[in-house]
Amino acid sequence: MIYIEKNSLNTFALTLTESATITAPVWLFKFVWEMDESLDPVYWVGVDYSSYPDRYNLFYLTEGDDATFKLGQYRYEIYESPVPIIVDPNTNANGLDLVEEGRMVVEGISNSIYD
Repeated sequence: MIYIEKNSLNTFALTLTESATITAPVWLFKFVWEMDESLDPVYWVGVDYSSYPDRYNLFYLTEGDDATFKLGQYRYEIYESPVPIIVDPNTNANGLDLVEEGRMVVEGISNSIYD
C-alpha cells in the first residue's frame, strides 16, 4: 500500500523490477479515486531512485506538484514502458504491460472544499 500526504514530498518503495519484462523500464502510474471512479484517472511517470533496483524501486512524489490528489482511497496500476512517456490529457496505458496493482491512501489537510 502507498501512503501519500497532501502538499508534501512523499517517499515510497515498491518491488516492480521483479515483475518487469523489459530492462530499465519507464514506470507509468495510474491512480483511480474510489469515491468517484467516473473521474479521469491521475497519471504520473515515476522515476526510480533506487541504488538497488533489483531489490526495490524507490520513488519520490511531491503531492500538489508532481500529481494532485483528492483525499481518500485510490486503486493504482503500474505499467512498464520501453520508451519515455510524457503525461498529458491523452495519456493512457493502452499497449503497455501491467506490472503491479494495489491501493493508495491520501491523507492530510486539503486546500479544496471539494475533497
